[in-house]
Amino acid sequence: MTDIPIYTGLDGIATLILREIPYRKEGYVLVRSVFGTLEGLLQECAGVCRTLGAQRVFAGGQADFSGYATYARLMERSVLCKEIPSTTAVLQPVTEETAQEWAQLYNERFRNIPTAQTCTPYEIRRLVQSGEAFFVLEDGQRIGLGRVTGDRLSAVAALQPGAGTACVCALAQQIKGEEMHLTCAVENERAMHLYDTLDFSRGEISQSWYWV
Repeated sequence: MTDIPIYTGLDGIATLILREIPYRKEGYVLVRSVFGTLEGLLQECAGVCRTLGAQRVFAGGQADFSGYATYARLMERSVLCKEIPSTTAVLQPVTEETAQEWAQLYNERFRNIPTAQTCTPYEIRRLVQSGEAFFVLEDGQRIGLGRVTGDRLSAVAALQPGAGTACVCALAQQIKGEEMHLTCAVENERAMHLYDTLDFSRGEISQSWYWV
């Protein structure tokens, strides 16, 4: 399903992010400008999203959302790679044969994480081409998975209880640069605690989403 980059309504302009509707039944409204009322704009945009199959709609962007309940706040976090502890865990790059399995496990682990993006069939094709996706192994057993894009940890998930730290430490070996960056939903308390224990900084809120 294609996003609508510019949606002009009677009360303003927004981007409608529709790609998660087929998978998570979620639509997102990124407000660009309000020249009527925010409520009117959101009602119109949410109506479009729900017509296309969204069961939940969230909004954010350039407007005053003080009257709306918060769904998720995305925080930027970082740490110097030299501060990451060593680990015996190793990385196994995703191949054409294992990409489908990686995507299935990723989607299972991230299904209930706020604002997480589904690994779609298109993304599965990119996994192998990009060389960014990995399984994390320890003693020959899969303990997690992850994805690294340049200096950014794009995804990490433990497949074994308590394996989160080893997964992050192993994936740090693929970071290009002296510092590892990531974005984490503040509402994802387990992940926030993990990054706290690894001394990631708590930076700015880069994006907030609200219930419509």
